[in-house]
Amino acid sequence: MTADNVQWNRDMISSTDRKRQSEDDGTDIDTYLDWSPGSKKSCLDGPPLYDLSKVLNKIHKTFIEFKIPVDDPVYQEATTLGKMDWALRRHRKHQKMQDLRIANTVRLDQLVDMWGIEMIKVAEFLMHSEEFRELNSEEKFSIFKLVWQVSQRFEKLTMSLEIFGKKALEEKILITSNTTAIRMEQVEIDLSKITDYTSAELRNMFNPISCRLFEDVARPLLDLDPSTIEISYMLCQIIWHIAGKTLQGDILEAGEKFIAKIADDLHQYYMKEYKMSNYAGRLIKLMTVTNTLQRIHLDRLKILELAKIFDVFKVKITDPCFFNQD
Repeated sequence: MTADNVQWNRDMISSTDRKRQSEDDGTDIDTYLDWSPGSKKSCLDGPPLYDLSKVLNKIHKTFIEFKIPVDDPVYQEATTLGKMDWALRRHRKHQKMQDLRIANTVRLDQLVDMWGIEMIKVAEFLMHSEEFRELNSEEKFSIFKLVWQVSQRFEKLTMSLEIFGKKALEEKILITSNTTAIRMEQVEIDLSKITDYTSAELRNMFNPISCRLFEDVARPLLDLDPSTIEISYMLCQIIWHIAGKTLQGDILEAGEKFIAKIADDLHQYYMKEYKMSNYAGRLIKLMTVTNTLQRIHLDRLKILELAKIFDVFKVKITDPCFFNQD
């Protein structure tokens, strides 16, 4: 799959969706008015409710009913890190490359659907860790709500670089689902049902974070060109570092045990695959990227907290704890 196969300049909002939305709320989804206090009547009669209970039930079911692929000989013979790599590759197989398109406009309900799909993927990925499986249900959910956003964002960024290469960096292209990618600086995200701010104003609010994501994370990743084994290692480092630092106790202990295993596996990988005994310099560069991503993630949460304080978004979510990662 290369960028040449991608359908460019497409709206996620089909003509049918446009008609339906126009009938529902009388708005033109392609029209964005300049906003200032008093110049535009609030778009809300009351905060809309987004029910994530079905998604969270699926996640809970995943945590309870997950089964190790015992019939897969490759998986059974894999190391701890190899199993995480297997899981990452499995999820990426579902990426419908031939249908991937660049969307110019995205609605909130479509974002919510994307989030639901990604949440389930992250839950399944986590369950390939023995240390995670051994935690109780409450501990699993505590980790999950902390890490699902940052881990899926990192995975999508690495996938964007794999498909679009330097073009992803130059045009700030980010894959958002199995079939969709966006240009971060151009996409119109229609949040008119939950805010009085225009898409341009919201983009300006989060643009510094977006710029850092591409300049400080994507750019060094493009130069390093990590393998999926290395990406899996970085993902696991991000997940367990955030979880252990925040939650401490048994979770910190489980994370340290798991990280020790995959560190040894990565050592063996470098020795066997790369014939590289002195890989410290490369590993330092990879870990610098993961640390940078975590700092950007924390700064993004601070902006979201300010947005909450100033009532930028007016929406109710059935389980807001999965978006408030304090």
